[in-house]
Amino acid sequence: MTSTPPRLRADGVTLAYDDHVVVDHLDLAIPDREVTAIIGPNACGKSTLLRALARLLRPSSGQVVLDGEQIHKLSTKEVARRLGLLPQSPIAPEGITVVDLVARGRTPHQRLFQQWSESDEAAVRAALDATGTAELAERSVDELSGGQRQRVWIAMALAQETELILLDEPTTFLDIAHQLDVLDLVDQLNRDRGRTVVVVLHDLHLACRYATFVVAMRNGSIVAAGRPADVITADTVRAVFGLESMIIDDPVSGTPLVVPISSRHPVPVRNFERS
Repeated sequence: MTSTPPRLRADGVTLAYDDHVVVDHLDLAIPDREVTAIIGPNACGKSTLLRALARLLRPSSGQVVLDGEQIHKLSTKEVARRLGLLPQSPIAPEGITVVDLVARGRTPHQRLFQQWSESDEAAVRAALDATGTAELAERSVDELSGGQRQRVWIAMALAQETELILLDEPTTFLDIAHQLDVLDLVDQLNRDRGRTVVVVLHDLHLACRYATFVVAMRNGSIVAAGRPADVITADTVRAVFGLESMIIDDPVSGTPLVVPISSRHPVPVRNFERS
């Protein structure tokens, strides 16, 4: 029995801005129909990698492959029909309503002689319902809270009706309650709708709780990749973040929970570390 190749992967990708190499000869296969979290310290190449996976940045060597084709050989519109991207801190046009912003997700499906259709209307309505933002439809995006705004942006990505969704730090600047709201939505999209999701996160605890596959990066390279319990170890946290830690089981989810250790808070006599 042969396994189906992943829809999205990076093969020997090197990414640079001018002469500054950010990601160096990286290989990564994104598991289909799973949630992949990319973690690592600031400036390690997480967002740069995501931009390359979304065809926003052309590799200086290697290639990104989408559905068996080099992604840069596909048109922008064709990529947008297959893959949705929510960048860091997106900015909505001033005064735009929620429903009008979400409707912009249908742009890749528009044709010169066939603009708005019933299928477009249905896709927008379904995206609003899925993200719990239908009641906000006529409100201005400017008026929304940070958590509401993130849900609306995700609704726009959903309206594209792509099976692949890339989210770049969707929980940044949100309080913990809104972080959980957004990641619960990501989990729902994956479990109930079979979406493949790639999300850049800073919080290791949330990455382990919500992702089924974790990629740990440092200095433009992958240090470890796999299931959270296999990747998030004291050795990996030390190698990636330069941080001493204990790894225990999250009492709620049973997933790895990183407990930082500092000189001011040394390891207690009783050791709770996972075996």
